[in-house]
Amino acid sequence: MSQLIRYRTLVLMIFCGLVMPHKADILFPDQISPRPSKPPVEPRTAENTALLLRSRSSEAVRKINSPEEFLRMIGVSPSQVFLTSRMAEPEERSNSEMAKQANCEPSPTVVPTYQCNDPSIIYFPRCTRVKRCTGCCGNELLSCQPKEIETRNFEIMLAKLTAQGRFEYQGKQVVPIDEHIRCGCDCVIKPSDCTPKQVYKENLCRCVCANTDDRAKCIEHPDKIWDSIYCRCSCRNAHECSTGFFYNQNTCRCERSPVEQRK
Repeated sequence: MSQLIRYRTLVLMIFCGLVMPHKADILFPDQISPRPSKPPVEPRTAENTALLLRSRSSEAVRKINSPEEFLRMIGVSPSQVFLTSRMAEPEERSNSEMAKQANCEPSPTVVPTYQCNDPSIIYFPRCTRVKRCTGCCGNELLSCQPKEIETRNFEIMLAKLTAQGRFEYQGKQVVPIDEHIRCGCDCVIKPSDCTPKQVYKENLCRCVCANTDDRAKCIEHPDKIWDSIYCRCSCRNAHECSTGFFYNQNTCRCERSPVEQRK
């Protein structure tokens, strides 16, 4: 009998347009509680959306090595672009050349050979060239960083300027200098840069606050501002109070101190 009542109730509710005809979404008083809702997710802010777009665009650009590959990626025919440029281009552009992509790779770089705090000591050579990681990575969130390093030992010659104004040979000295063997684009901000209340988001290359609920409550309050570094809510216009009052960070206003209230 109870099953018949349930069926008639379901048909009536569907007929009246109160529910969609999915039995799994209908709950009767003697049934178990509704299905558990999905776990809360971090709200996608405009800043996070922009960071995701930068990350995806840089990933696409990172794989491109020529103007032709760039045009093919965006769906444009290279022949069409280059032909149009040759037929109708201003004089300034006709004298220009296509810039070449500076990929992230080891390149000869000038580095100092030795650091000496004694002004009477001179040494040669003062600098040399070794390979170091240089190049661009697509956006400011990434930088060209060494993935493999090899230490090379170089010899330099030292001399000392005496009180009589003469140079005395001091011999040779071996100085170790790092050379980069293999490079790659990686996030500028590392997990070690996060504060205790932050978690690292690798896809965003940044640290974000883990207490998203506190942030959501904070930004709803017109007198408060969210500190994304220390992950706490603070008053927007905090100021000093007169004698006998203190500034309440919860209400964002000056209130009489407990000592004054007892007087």
